Amino acid sequence: MNPWFGKLLLGGVGSAVLGASLLGATATTVFAAPASGAASRAAAAHRDLSDRRLIATAVLAGEAAALNMQPADLRAALTEGQKVSDLAADRGMNKDQFADKLANTVKPALDKLVDAKKITQLQDDRTVARIRAGHIPFWDGIHHKKAAA
Repeated sequence: MNPWFGKLLLGGVGSAVLGASLLGATATTVFAAPASGAASRAAAAHRDLSDRRLIATAVLAGEAAALNMQPADLRAALTEGQKVSDLAADRGMNKDQFADKLANTVKPALDKLVDAKKITQLQDDRTVARIRAGHIPFWDGIHHKKAAA
């Protein structure tokens, strides 16, 4: 057997083993990346839900304050079928007046959430802008989803 042939064969086998081990390390890294990305997306989705809950809670508390009620009392009234529009009318407010009062009431609560880094300033601004534009939660009462036929 030629000594060069042995060295060539041994070198080829060594390269193949080294290449396979590097490929395995790369494959492990490549396959591990989506898991951390998925975890990141799951954390972001949880954070989004948490953000929405915090905003919804602040808006409901703001609606209750604008109506001179406690949040639990407003929740009970809505559950009984009352509408925020009727409650506001009982207090002499039309939709524009209530929207203005609600926006002014909820803004400080949302600002505190921004300061605590629980929501972003953009979320704060969008929420207040939507309220000022007349998008008032529960204005027409609680809308239940229709059951699938």
